[in-house]
Amino acid sequence: MISILIPTYNYNITGLFKVLKTELEIINTDYEVICYEDGSSKHLEDNSKIINTIAHSRHIISKDNKGRLTTRQTLAEMAKYDWLLFLDSDVIPNKPNFLHNYINYLNSNYQAIYGGCSYNFKKPEKQFTLRWKYGKNYEDVDAEIRNKTPFKIIVSANFLIKKDIFLDINSSVENDGYGYDNFVAAFMKSRGIKVFHINNNVIHKGLDKNAIFLDKTEKAVDTIFEFNQKNYDTATENSLLELYRKMNSFRLSKVISFVFRLSKTSIKKQLLGSNPNLALFQFYKLGYLCSLTSSRK
Repeated sequence: MISILIPTYNYNITGLFKVLKTELEIINTDYEVICYEDGSSKHLEDNSKIINTIAHSRHIISKDNKGRLTTRQTLAEMAKYDWLLFLDSDVIPNKPNFLHNYINYLNSNYQAIYGGCSYNFKKPEKQFTLRWKYGKNYEDVDAEIRNKTPFKIIVSANFLIKKDIFLDINSSVENDGYGYDNFVAAFMKSRGIKVFHINNNVIHKGLDKNAIFLDKTEKAVDTIFEFNQKNYDTATENSLLELYRKMNSFRLSKVISFVFRLSKTSIKKQLLGSNPNLALFQFYKLGYLCSLTSSRK
């Protein structure tokens, strides 16, 4: 028994629901589908139309934008089954037996199953290349590799989790901004949650433009900084935070911050171009994080 939960904001979910509908008509388990519009003003009619073609489905429309954390909490509280499958609205399952692959784990000893996220092989238009290159290199990872460090690549666009575990973890997260997954991963690791990764990918369709993704990245780093301030002793497998803590231990964060401030404009220009360099992008994140430390002391 499974609750499929889809938070959305101004996105047309027709493609996603057409794929789900085909499999929902033949799966041999009880299910429900809940789509929650988080203050959406676009695509409401189209979304309602496709949702109404699926049995055991609900379309919840909130006039207010409550944010990712609250929306997921609301969906989990609404769900009537013990297993929750969260899908972002801008993904498409990449497997013909997508739901069945998850259902196979409903009686397992695992408490959270991450299916993974993929990106189209074809390079997109130049204004989307930063998000695409980052996703291809850091998120589109085989399950065998992800399972070696199970809390390192936690992509919440596509995962199955026990309801009680999700409600416990989600209620522990205070920041509702970007970087939410870093909190979740750290709290799951600290609680000893049994996480398993499988190759049951979705394709991420809703790529942000370079400038938007860079802005979201800064906000995600703000979240990582806040997490570190409040949970300094909490173990994490986040590469950026691990490197930042190491730089602090060697008293190098001020030096990195200084270099970042001098080079930020030129690095940003390169990242917003048609062929962004991911090594520069990683330095940008570390430099920005170190600069937060310097500016808030």
